[in-house]
Amino acid sequence: MYVGKTGDNREGCNPIISRCGNHFSYNKIHSQVRNKIPDHEDREYVYVFDHFDEYCMDHAKRRYAVDRINEMERWLNLSIQDAIARIRGVALLNPCRGGGRLSASERRKRGQFRTVEAEEKLASIVDAVKAEVWALGK
Repeated sequence: MYVGKTGDNREGCNPIISRCGNHFSYNKIHSQVRNKIPDHEDREYVYVFDHFDEYCMDHAKRRYAVDRINEMERWLNLSIQDAIARIRGVALLNPCRGGGRLSASERRKRGQFRTVEAEEKLASIVDAVKAEVWALGK
């Protein structure tokens, strides 16, 4: 498994179809799947995705949007790790380590994005991933 976002809300973000294709690119910077799975051509792939916010056109508000999507990605990554921890044969290629010390202000800033609404959305993504993993195991 791989958890990631299609863009970080800067000009020139790639559309999802482009980002998905980049995972198999010959450009080593973009090809996370190709780089980490030696037999990538012999496997089948399923993408589970959701949409959080509209693209932020307002430069003054963009930092908030970038920080929000980065926190959603971290939170989803950790949630996926927890969900698949006991499933044999399933690995996350890019686990968020969650390491490093955060200042109190950074913890507060990140915490403001962890709303009930965001938690429900992330839970629905995790449930969809678990359903796909279960379906593949049949």
